[in-house]
Amino acid sequence: MSIIDSVSGYETIPPLANNFPVKIRCYTSSGGSVPHWHEHLELLHFTSGKSSVIVGGRVINAEAGDIIVVNSKEIHSFVQDGSHSEYRCVLIYPEFFSDVDFSGILINNHIKGDEIAARCIDMMLEEHDRDEAGSDMMQKAIAYRLMSHLMREEVAERVSAKNREIHSARLSRLNAVLEYVASHYTSHLTTKDLAEASYLSDGHFCRFFKSATGKTPLEYINEYRTERACVLLSETDMTLSEISHAVGFDDPNYFSRSFKKARGMSPSKYRSETKEK
Repeated sequence: MSIIDSVSGYETIPPLANNFPVKIRCYTSSGGSVPHWHEHLELLHFTSGKSSVIVGGRVINAEAGDIIVVNSKEIHSFVQDGSHSEYRCVLIYPEFFSDVDFSGILINNHIKGDEIAARCIDMMLEEHDRDEAGSDMMQKAIAYRLMSHLMREEVAERVSAKNREIHSARLSRLNAVLEYVASHYTSHLTTKDLAEASYLSDGHFCRFFKSATGKTPLEYINEYRTERACVLLSETDMTLSEISHAVGFDDPNYFSRSFKKARGMSPSKYRSETKEK
């Protein structure tokens, strides 16, 4: 099970058995997620419904048949908009590229109508479900077919070493802001506080944060507080008013509105549903 660090937003993805560098799974999405990142290349192939995904600050509206690509170290998150979707998730570990030239390559984030890529993902899932002799090697072979196709047909950019350094510095600055929110979310937080923590002016900081995450600082703070509230709702018997104040919302009514916007349901309904599981 992958774990998103509540401080830095870094998602730790556990290694697979025998260091196998490809993973494919099916998922259902009906909720949002806080911005996070990882070193892995991630492909989301949507098979039904619609969903909005933010990648690198850009909101992408995906529907059945689309493939969303999250390149290594790109900040991404699902948008809570009441939609429901099903998708296959292909994770390609950095080790996959250890003996090939893939440095600095960015694949297009939104791929539409690519039948070859979609068929490769279908075949990978079929081999995963078949789980017989040679299935792991076949998955890896298909993954190479998929990646060679994307490199030939769907490359958005080849990033220089200098620009990769700039991106790393940008990510470090963003991590500093996320760490500040994680350490101070129970207190009154302002955009000025976050701007000072990142050594930027208010205006420059807001543009930087929006371009990196696709969210305003306030949206992120409220979503982060909501994530913390989810833990308290499912693991404690604190009242809604107590939880509201514990995660930094001064007004319980504003907490309820923010929670419903982020989770698609009221705090009390979320509690009742999680207690039933």
